[in-house]
Amino acid sequence: MTAEVDCLITKKKSFDPNLRENHIQCVCHKIALILTAGFKVLNTESKGLRKSKETLGYLPLLDSIPEDETDGNDSGAFASGEEEISDSDDNENSDNEINLNNNGELAPSLANPDSISGILTKVDFVIQRITSSSSKRSEYDVWRTKLENQGPTLIAGYGIRWNIKWESRDRAYKGRNVISRLIENEKDRQERDGGKNFFHDHEISRGDWEVVKRLNDILSEFYFITKKMEGDHSSAGLLLVEYVSIKDFLKKRINNVAEPEFKAMLRKMIEKTETYLHEVLVCDSVILATILNPSFRLSIFQACFSSHYDYAKALLQQQYTNRKDELVANINLEEPSPPVTSQPQPTDHHRPIDSMVLFPESIEASVSDELAIYLGGKQVNASNGGK
Repeated sequence: MTAEVDCLITKKKSFDPNLRENHIQCVCHKIALILTAGFKVLNTESKGLRKSKETLGYLPLLDSIPEDETDGNDSGAFASGEEEISDSDDNENSDNEINLNNNGELAPSLANPDSISGILTKVDFVIQRITSSSSKRSEYDVWRTKLENQGPTLIAGYGIRWNIKWESRDRAYKGRNVISRLIENEKDRQERDGGKNFFHDHEISRGDWEVVKRLNDILSEFYFITKKMEGDHSSAGLLLVEYVSIKDFLKKRINNVAEPEFKAMLRKMIEKTETYLHEVLVCDSVILATILNPSFRLSIFQACFSSHYDYAKALLQQQYTNRKDELVANINLEEPSPPVTSQPQPTDHHRPIDSMVLFPESIEASVSDELAIYLGGKQVNASNGGK
């Protein structure tokens, strides 16, 4: 999108703002990039929808219209960036896509059915077979009632964003006993009537479902962070802490998994998180926003980023001094307020509680300015438990 905006502005204003390189990507986009880096290790990255003739019939897409080569446009003007997350419309097969066989029927391509990628592809295929058939959806609802399964209905999660895939597999895991029943019913029907197996003889074992569960447990943390950070509100003051939390979460997970594929995925995600953490540590706006968050102040740099503490403190002092000088200059330019003519009437009414010291611990030697008061942390923050 930013490349298209660049092109439009350049055409109308004869000026290239280079938004593709200069625009600031939101933290939710960065989270998606971290996950994409991990998915590439598992070979389960989302490559978007295929052309309509190669995907399920109820998701049609329009073919692109080729542009005239004589219009003088730069052929690379709309090329996506190195880390751009976009839907691919190419025709190349991948191990985690749902393809069509020679008879026009759905068929998963499983390079290694026992790998995590193969297991996820198999699970996605079964989900898509159920959701693409009205009779199977009805059968699923019937058996969900018979088995007293309170889980939600299934949704297909292929070719879309990672959060939809996560929700699709999460719903499938909650209804795994119903899916197992449908697979068993299809085997019985095939033995009785013959013909092709609707699920292509795929079976999902308990171990396969545990792999789905372990991956979804990892993705659920990112789903929670995305929901917390998305929306029209300021999030710069939370970036550092969220990246540190993601890094700590991934390090904890990598010590609790046994599968080499999961470990490789988590290591890649940690590496990507460290890259984005370094990006925000060199951004003065993010540093100031973090310090001005009452939950963190300068203490977060002392605790987690000691190498950046001196720079952050000097940056804050500089901005505070500049702002203070601006306020003093504006006050000198303003007209003085008219004197107050009315004075409050004196009263002899006095209560003992008015002279009572309720907070003796807060009485300390006077500090130099408001900045020292703020950094002193005397305001109790509920999230920190008064620490």
